[in-house]
Amino acid sequence: MTDTTDILIIGAGPAGLFAGFYAGMRELTTRIIDSLPDLGGQPKVLYPKKDIYDIGGYPAITGDQLTKQLTQQLQRFKDTTTFQLNEEVLTYEQHNHVFKVTTNKNIYYAKTIIIATGNGSFHPRKIKLENDDIYQNNISYYFPNPSQLKNKTVAVCGGGDSALDTALGLAPYAKQIYLIHRRSRFRAHEYSVAQAKCKENIEWITPYIPKGVNGKADTITHLEIMHTKTKEYQLLPIDHLCMAYGFVSSLGELKKWPIDYDHSKINVTSKMETNIAGIYAIGDIATYPGKAELIATGFGEAPIAINSIKQYLNPKEHIKPIHSSHMF
Repeated sequence: MTDTTDILIIGAGPAGLFAGFYAGMRELTTRIIDSLPDLGGQPKVLYPKKDIYDIGGYPAITGDQLTKQLTQQLQRFKDTTTFQLNEEVLTYEQHNHVFKVTTNKNIYYAKTIIIATGNGSFHPRKIKLENDDIYQNNISYYFPNPSQLKNKTVAVCGGGDSALDTALGLAPYAKQIYLIHRRSRFRAHEYSVAQAKCKENIEWITPYIPKGVNGKADTITHLEIMHTKTKEYQLLPIDHLCMAYGFVSSLGELKKWPIDYDHSKINVTSKMETNIAGIYAIGDIATYPGKAELIATGFGEAPIAINSIKQYLNPKEHIKPIHSSHMF
């Protein structure tokens, strides 16, 4: 318990990252845990290249850019902030005002907890393909690093927003993109579909489904696809495969915690307190009368929770805003 932090934040989305920054301003130590392999949460995963228009001070900013800005902002307190990614929180116990939090990999100790999981932990929808276990280095389930696919031939499978956003995001880098969907009609937003049809290096292949991958050693060379009606097979030469079937979200083991839930949301007070002393909730997971589920709302809730925690840990402290213009 020597590595006990003041706060353990569950969720590394916008609200969680900004809460980590504001905790640093209040001189509190923080550990941020997320089930995803990267920081950024839903904006980073679901729309990394799509513009967001309702963030104060930014006429337009993509999910990827927003994550970079929040991460850069948090760097100011890198000495008092730690990250545990690709870990799912399971259970908690409380002893002598300290929470023992168990994940699928480790055990952590913290004096307080902030739940900032948004709509829950995200996991990609996966479809099993023949030989896919051999070529995992060439298969992406999240948006890949575009620079690593420069002048490569990429297959993108899926018909929703995830697939279209992936294809459009890779179009400036990849030599050739095969957009594969089991239907001729796509579920993605019409504007995204129209944009993709204007890209010369995006080839539409419908109605087909992926069946298997082939290659040499551990490198993919071909994707085997099947026509959904004629059952005809075809081999596509590719360098990389993006399985962009979207994501599923779930509260997982958090739903079993004795917290006051309203369906899939957590009821909180005006101080972002849950019904359990020392546990708070912010962002889309938190609910109260009149709540507007926006990223901007989560940004406002983060300082409220942090100031409440500051007083919880030090009852003589006054809850007051910290003005950064005086601090730095």
